[in-house]
Amino acid sequence: MTPDARAAAATQRGDPLLDAWTGPHGGSPRFDMVKVDAFKPAMMRGMELYRVEIAAIAGNSAAPNFENTFAALDDSGRPFKRATRIFQIYTSTMNDKRTQAIETEMAPLLSAFGDEIVHNQALFARLKTVYDARANANLSPEQQRLADVVYTNFARRGAALGKGEKARLKEINKRLASLFTTFRQNQLADEENYTLVIDKEADLAGLPDNLRAAAAGAAAAKGQKGKWLFTNTRSSMEPFITYSSRRDLREKGWRMWIMRGDNPGVHDNKPVIAEILQLRAERAKLLGFASHAHWILDNNMAKTPDAAMALMMKVWKTAVARAREEIADMQAVADSEGTGIRIEPWDYRYYAEKVRKARYDIDQTEVSEYLQLDKIRESMFWVAGQLFGMQFVKIDDVRVYHPDMSVYEVQRDGKRVGLWYFDPYARAGKNSGAWMNEYRTQEKFRTE
Repeated sequence: MTPDARAAAATQRGDPLLDAWTGPHGGSPRFDMVKVDAFKPAMMRGMELYRVEIAAIAGNSAAPNFENTFAALDDSGRPFKRATRIFQIYTSTMNDKRTQAIETEMAPLLSAFGDEIVHNQALFARLKTVYDARANANLSPEQQRLADVVYTNFARRGAALGKGEKARLKEINKRLASLFTTFRQNQLADEENYTLVIDKEADLAGLPDNLRAAAAGAAAAKGQKGKWLFTNTRSSMEPFITYSSRRDLREKGWRMWIMRGDNPGVHDNKPVIAEILQLRAERAKLLGFASHAHWILDNNMAKTPDAAMALMMKVWKTAVARAREEIADMQAVADSEGTGIRIEPWDYRYYAEKVRKARYDIDQTEVSEYLQLDKIRESMFWVAGQLFGMQFVKIDDVRVYHPDMSVYEVQRDGKRVGLWYFDPYARAGKNSGAWMNEYRTQEKFRTE
């Protein structure tokens, strides 16, 4: 019986967070049926189902081989993984107070559950048996890669440690999971709680019309019609400090932005960071490494902190020299204006724009007229088509979690490759910046 079949048999009714994704285009999440209050019970139920599968793999009386150990492990936990993926999407894009409360409660539980699997002695023994014999097991390159990645992950996370060390490691990881959640939520709180409100139109000097209109709309949405509100997010603050002619307001906005999570009070991340550093150092020692950096880099190309630092130092002098040249160019423009100022961080973007205009006759406000969102998206599609032979077809029969979103079926040679969800706009509860989540990874192991 497959994991999905076991999940269906174990539940009294369908659960949109746990159930296999069905419907057109290969199936997709039922966001229209997702309720925030359902996340915790779904994840807890997913853990129960996952435990049953892990126990079956670890307790298998048959001799361990790739199929009954590595493949079985890779195929396990699908209902749980579906629920946690959707929850992670919500914590990064729809992170309201209810979602944050669930995240705070679930983070240490999810961490402990992950360690429960990795520290399962019987499971690791089976993995090690297959891994040690992999050279003579006639495995395909994909199977060899999976065996190497899974075994290495277990070993790096303390699967071979003694009972007492595992117990301490589990406590450290639980606490770190809580601290990471607190860190993210503190930063999000400062993005939402700190704003730059402008009362006088004269104080908007230098700002392009589209930025003024967006700020007026943001103010109206907060009940401050007739004012202009700039949020403490990258999409709002970076253009403000690029174009505002008011140096005092640029400084105020810049300081507000860089101080996210660094303000005194309940959302101060300094003590959070201090504890994270302490626990990371202790964890590294438990795992046999000199520092957290040694542990992280051991499984990466650089291998050691010294190698990573050496690479950075190779470009450091050149990078610093170039930065000084750019600042000198900006200072020359400021001096020519008779401002009597010394270029500070809040001046950098503003005067970089002036240098660009003077040297290359490029005005970003004019260029931006050609960078309309729909055109940029179509350009992305064109590049993907040229490089990878992909086509993007807009579809309307897939559920989304926010009305701003649009969905495209990605095709190659007329065959479906996957779905691409496009959610481009900043909003409260959504992480700043440009990033992506995976709903479902590509695999040939099963149809999912």
